[in-house]
Amino acid sequence: MVMMDDNDLTICVCTYNSAGTLEGCLSSVRRSAPDGRLLVVDHGSTDSTREIAKRYDALLIIEHKGLGYARQLCFDSTNTEYLAFVDSDVEIRDNRFFKTGAKILTDQKRGAIVGMAEGHRFAYGLPAGLLLLRKRDFKGRVIPEYIDARETYFIEKRLSQLGLRVVYLADAMIHRSQFRKFKPEWEGANTRLACGLSLRQLLFAFRVVVLIALNSRSIKNLAYTPIFYLKFLRGFVEPSRWRRLRRKGGDA
Repeated sequence: MVMMDDNDLTICVCTYNSAGTLEGCLSSVRRSAPDGRLLVVDHGSTDSTREIAKRYDALLIIEHKGLGYARQLCFDSTNTEYLAFVDSDVEIRDNRFFKTGAKILTDQKRGAIVGMAEGHRFAYGLPAGLLLLRKRDFKGRVIPEYIDARETYFIEKRLSQLGLRVVYLADAMIHRSQFRKFKPEWEGANTRLACGLSLRQLLFAFRVVVLIALNSRSIKNLAYTPIFYLKFLRGFVEPSRWRRLRRKGGDA
């Protein structure tokens, strides 16, 4: 069986004021795919994000619309066989993640490979922190530009239309999230914008919140779960107020 060559892969990192974590992210990307095409889509950062990206020989694209627009730019700017999304606050720990994922994707019934965080045992949905896809499955418009979170809903929708399954690889990365204060409302607002008044998506969101807390193995996080979900519902009810994340630093 022919193994994936790095030249078959584009790694896309969407950023916003990510200087605090981007060095570790891009360093891990280069360890995992030294010759892969590296694309950084930056949301008008004011810190040293762009300088760091240039040090790693990344193709830098600047945008000012939001995360959904940035993700679509990644699809539009990729001509390689495979496309990977890596969040700027993620460090890849499994240096064979891309090659293992590409081998799994030779099965045409599988369409996405999710890298799970170290120590996490409960898989859920389609998080884009570390995600490998076949580019040919995502031709044309995938994600509307008005979305600023929950953009993976539209990737999941495309996979469902094609009848493709998701595969999860354990202990693939570590995730150092920097946006927490208003994240529940932001996720709730964009869930409403993406999915409308969907009871199914509300139940799915609650399940995800619980599984994230269980993965953390923290009593504090488990206790906070009802509060997090109530904040999520506040964003869901008032999407126009919470659709944009209030952030001063960190990744997109």
